[in-house]
Amino acid sequence: MNLLITPDNQGPWAVRYLSVTHRFDNDSFYNNYFSPSLKEAGMNIRKQTADLKTDWSAHNQIFYDSAADGNLVWRVKVGNKETRSIDYVEVWRSVSVLNQYFGSQTDIPNWTTASRKTFNEQLFESGFIISDLQVFPLISKAQAIEYYKLFVSKWKAKDDCIINTPWNKELNPLDPVEPQV
Repeated sequence: MNLLITPDNQGPWAVRYLSVTHRFDNDSFYNNYFSPSLKEAGMNIRKQTADLKTDWSAHNQIFYDSAADGNLVWRVKVGNKETRSIDYVEVWRSVSVLNQYFGSQTDIPNWTTASRKTFNEQLFESGFIISDLQVFPLISKAQAIEYYKLFVSKWKAKDDCIINTPWNKELNPLDPVEPQV
């Protein structure tokens, strides 16, 4: 994988990084993902796999709960021009929190390991290739803030970036940056 960030491995926070491409029509997926046109924005992975609503709901609940309790520091989706993929960059409180939710052998409330495996298989059958790091690298708070600022500037410039979980200054009061919860 060709990552858009290079974690410094200093901790205490950790990174979850996914890269998504489309097996059958990656040009349309990549080119239209951030399109402001409602007509063209249909290549969104969730829209294309709306029939997997139960799994998407369980998946999304992880992010809602984790943003609210401060375990998820921030999350963005950004176009990777070099690999022509949509990359999900997430910073979490720790590796142990990531293992709790995304460890390969971990059942979580309302979403078993078997259900997650089937969900990933169905996403692949729908045409999506999801690549991830096999480990969760550590990142220092200072570096995480700098990367967040970089992504916010891309978001402001409408440069293929979506801020999914804005920085929450009440939970992480280090350096207030836009957008905030």
